[in-house]
Amino acid sequence: DRAGLRHELASLGSQVDPVLVLLAARVSVPACEADPEGTFRTNVRHTVETAGDFVEWARELSADPSVVYVSTGHVYAEQPTGTKLTESAPTAPRSVYARSKLEAEETLGRLAAERGFRLTVARVFGLMAPAQPASYLLPGLIRRVRTDDLVGIPGLDYVRDYLDARDVCDDLLDLAVAAREPGSGRSVLNVCSGEGVAIRDVLETIVRLHDPDDEKGLMSHASAAPGRPTDVPWIVGDPAAFVAFT
Repeated sequence: DRAGLRHELASLGSQVDPVLVLLAARVSVPACEADPEGTFRTNVRHTVETAGDFVEWARELSADPSVVYVSTGHVYAEQPTGTKLTESAPTAPRSVYARSKLEAEETLGRLAAERGFRLTVARVFGLMAPAQPASYLLPGLIRRVRTDDLVGIPGLDYVRDYLDARDVCDDLLDLAVAAREPGSGRSVLNVCSGEGVAIRDVLETIVRLHDPDDEKGLMSHASAAPGRPTDVPWIVGDPAAFVAFT
């Protein structure tokens, strides 16, 4: 709601230096693959337009704006098992979703350089939350366990760096505060735990909670299937730069 954003800024006036945290995006990988044009329109063009308007409106009020852009760890190139991705690792996004996020990072970077506002890019790794859509990993595995459908789980032995979405909300607030510091400039930071967790481990935890008396029996039914073409076996980040920044 851009009108609402402008009204909120006006209500603050120049009393505070505002920070915009850009979260809105198309995130469903299958939906993004089905509509690349719409995905780039939402995730790049609309994102950059919103940031530009925010900066303009804030400066009309004599405020000093900053922007935190929420990106993804999936922008990185595939790395060998055991590697912890740092912010200097090469990028090579494989999905439409990840490509749109990297393009938004780059376009926002150019805009920040042109208009002189502080930009922090938060590359958030895997998310888990209590109320995610059914297409996400956690609810999908819960459904499989409840229906005893454990055969052919895509990427069962893939390893990811998972975060509780509630912790990520706290992390983004920390970034928003740190981003207001003079001289912070443009920063790209991994929001991650640095710990790799196999999807099989997540499944075992769900099985243990669902039926602790038959954990081994249920897990004996589990088998892996190939992951999505856009997936890689290992994505784990290094949080050191985030810790230092905040």
